[in-house]
Amino acid sequence: MKIDAEQESILQGKSGHALALALKTLVKYGEAFQARRLVPIKSGHFANTFGITFFKGNYNILEQVISDGIKVKVPTSCNPHPGHDLNVINRFILGKQDYLEDCINTLGIIPNYSCVCYDSANVPAFGDRIGWAESSAVQFANSVLGARTNRNTVNIDLCSALTGYTPEFGYLLDENRRGQLMVKLKIDRMDASALGYILGQKAIDKVPVVEHYPFTRDDLKNMGGAMAATGGVALFHVEGLTPEAPDLKTVFDGKPESTITITQKDLDNLRTMKPERATSVVFGCPQMTYGEAMELSGHFKGKKVRLPTWFCMIPEAKARFEKTSQADGVKAAGVKIYDHCPLTALSVRIGNKHVLTSSGKCFYYLKGADYGTTEDCLKACGVVR
Repeated sequence: MKIDAEQESILQGKSGHALALALKTLVKYGEAFQARRLVPIKSGHFANTFGITFFKGNYNILEQVISDGIKVKVPTSCNPHPGHDLNVINRFILGKQDYLEDCINTLGIIPNYSCVCYDSANVPAFGDRIGWAESSAVQFANSVLGARTNRNTVNIDLCSALTGYTPEFGYLLDENRRGQLMVKLKIDRMDASALGYILGQKAIDKVPVVEHYPFTRDDLKNMGGAMAATGGVALFHVEGLTPEAPDLKTVFDGKPESTITITQKDLDNLRTMKPERATSVVFGCPQMTYGEAMELSGHFKGKKVRLPTWFCMIPEAKARFEKTSQADGVKAAGVKIYDHCPLTALSVRIGNKHVLTSSGKCFYYLKGADYGTTEDCLKACGVVR
């Protein structure tokens, strides 16, 4: 790998031992993927925001960095709170949460606490090279915004944020951003999250191109999050909608490697056959935007939920939403509005065996979850017949 003079100085320890280790880690990471150089990044996203009591090695790394007085070099957002104050079990498992958040503040990381950082806290421009972790955020940045990042891991994200570099390979290169899999749709009732779930399983690590459909920005968020959960997909295109796919000729380098068709039956087969067994309902994974909460809120006005029901929102969006009369109606219906990650908050629980969710991402990761459309979930809540 080609190393420039500034990078060599860091590797020699002239900016501190911890920063040298961070850059050495990136060099080794890049060499594993045949990267030819390290390139500067515009921003980072730090995924390790869950203060799990037993992750001692993680805290040792943070302590080394902080003891050297190093802060992040580029604007860096961070993932959600884990719901550590939700109950006594979470308080025990996530006993280092307050300490971890102190470390995050000391490092100069933006305390947005959201996997949907691209909603407002950290919005890269088209073509920006960035060094993010968090699969759903990586997916949106690459696919919808046209920024360039690989699907990095915890601690690689920290190394990039501290040094301001990432290895140049994978989705940072033009040739790896071309479409590979053509996706045709035979769907009467679109469910973007279910579509993403199925596409992740079928595409695996290919770059799918979905034929034109007028998805909303929130649809793309939820579809991408599910796709990145069930597969290794970190970039998708939608014909005539996402920035690198103005048409099929542009997005493909020749003909697609293969073509698949997703049908209405495929989407419907993902839905639970037993929605009546739901013990709770969760909306928001990735976290809900302000627009999503406003759109759903009308269904709860003047109603009462019959099951515990959560809205899990971007913290900034939650703060705005809670100032509205729509939020008052949602709360009056018995809905709990949170800003934590439902996956982590519900991973260890007593009772509440069947969580019904309209999130393909949550359904994939959370043991005991069932999948339903938004309408299925509203019916289970008891606010829609």
